[in-house]
Amino acid sequence: MDENLKEFRSKIAEFFKDEIVARSNLDWIELFKYVGNKGKVVLIIDELPYLVESYKAFPSLLQKAWDLYLQHSKVKLVLIGSSVSMMEKLLGRKSPLYGRRTMQIKLHPLKYFHVKEFFPKYSEEDAIRVYGVVDGIPLYLKQFTDELSFWDNIRYNFLRKESFLYTEAEFLLRQEFREPRRYFSILKAISMGNTKFGEIVNATSLDKSTVSKYLDNLEEIHVVRKLYPAFEPEKRRNLRYEITDNYFKFWFRFIYPNRELIERELEEEALGKIREGFDHYMGGVFEEVARDFLWSKFRFDAGGPWWRKEEEIDFVGVKGNTAYFFEVKWSRLKVSEVHKILESLEEKAEKVNVKAKEKKFGVVAKEFKRKEGLMFDLKDMFNQNLY
Repeated sequence: MDENLKEFRSKIAEFFKDEIVARSNLDWIELFKYVGNKGKVVLIIDELPYLVESYKAFPSLLQKAWDLYLQHSKVKLVLIGSSVSMMEKLLGRKSPLYGRRTMQIKLHPLKYFHVKEFFPKYSEEDAIRVYGVVDGIPLYLKQFTDELSFWDNIRYNFLRKESFLYTEAEFLLRQEFREPRRYFSILKAISMGNTKFGEIVNATSLDKSTVSKYLDNLEEIHVVRKLYPAFEPEKRRNLRYEITDNYFKFWFRFIYPNRELIERELEEEALGKIREGFDHYMGGVFEEVARDFLWSKFRFDAGGPWWRKEEEIDFVGVKGNTAYFFEVKWSRLKVSEVHKILESLEEKAEKVNVKAKEKKFGVVAKEFKRKEGLMFDLKDMFNQNLY
């Protein structure tokens, strides 16, 4: 804790060019008072949970400093933390800081189309692949380079024991949970396509109450979310669970199950396992990207994926008196294939409980042999004029 205080004192002295502060023994409260008297200042404390972990009394100390010296000053105090649960706890009802925050921001990843800005040499297809692996998280995107092929980036960043992205998922979950083993089992099950509650129970061999509790915990820290079919009642039998970001999806689908190969430095074998299932995996990623694109293009009043029993439609959206139905395919489609998809889509659309005077049908795909009507591909999706 003394080291943190010394560093804080040093930063204050450096910023204000104050040699007296640099040579002083001012404590936390005195330093906050000093800053509060300096007029317009933005004071940022990064990774607050780590500071609190080493000094449990810090929230009380910060509360005192805020109430006495900062609240009515011109100081803007910004608290940052990467652990969602810890930040919510530190600002929650039982915390000394409760009721004192004036604003909060949950930083979201960048959108898929920003990925191309990181990798201008990559095609749209490779950019979406990168998004499917590391999402839109800038720190993760910066681990890749378009000087290497997509697959060489996977090899370099995931299939070496010393690589950052190989260990990051485990590190993040251990930050949140002391006993992550069961969480790993649940997340692996979901990543493998077991999205219904009963499927997760069967895949993990855990009892229902345990799975329910752990899913609630994962939802609380925004690693997992609940999904219900659009335009259907929100009933338990309709409920599905989804991992919220692509980095976790990819890690639990391909890296976690193949850790023994990676630990034994069998890179080619591990890469072969990933290549084998990657296009199937990208189908789900592309559906989510396509939904994002469609929302931005059409500005629907309501919408989302639809399913009932064994039938599914990738996206149904309503705008005014018009209902739009879309199928999404991670493939290059011939004209004849598009016609079959549209015929099937029209049949399934009759079962969707949506009131609209007009119905329109479309397809989103990686690429088309020929485009007509409501057909969109990767080129359209990266057209930033839409945004």
